[in-house]
Amino acid sequence: MQRDLEEVAAAIRSEIRLEAEEAEREAAVSAAMRRDVADVARELMAHGDTVAIDVGQCSFVGPILAVGSDVVTVETGSSTGSRVDVNLKFLQHMRVVKRARSGGRRGARGATASFRARLLEVQLSGEVIEAGIAGSGEPVTGPVALVGSDHIALGEEAGPEWFVPFTSLAFVRTRDSSAG
Repeated sequence: MQRDLEEVAAAIRSEIRLEAEEAEREAAVSAAMRRDVADVARELMAHGDTVAIDVGQCSFVGPILAVGSDVVTVETGSSTGSRVDVNLKFLQHMRVVKRARSGGRRGARGATASFRARLLEVQLSGEVIEAGIAGSGEPVTGPVALVGSDHIALGEEAGPEWFVPFTSLAFVRTRDSSAG
């Protein structure tokens, strides 16, 4: 009789464990269904994975440095000090090129909140950028003279030469002037 009770108790514990595992799987699937692409990028950044991000005719490969509401920043070359801020509205796809065994980063406090916020940072820095235009294979190059409510003006402050609406601005590449 004691043995029968032990077998019943073991069967009940096994059933409870299986139900708990199933509930955990369902919760993970439910959470994954609520993620957006920025959430996926944050997860890849936390892992430290090397990703390839395709935007139009361009592909950028490297670790993710920062993620905002509508922007992903990728370090595209440690030797060149190049970084690319990708407007997520123009992301064609993102894939893992190499899984990291260690490392990764958390989103830093004060990191870029949005694509427009990053453009304002670049304007203040006076850096020359490459602005990737959706549907064009040739980027526009120059300093950001002004960030408007829905566009950027590229060129010198006194007389900008290019006006690019955010609805066409796929990415912005900057180079660290202190890098080789």
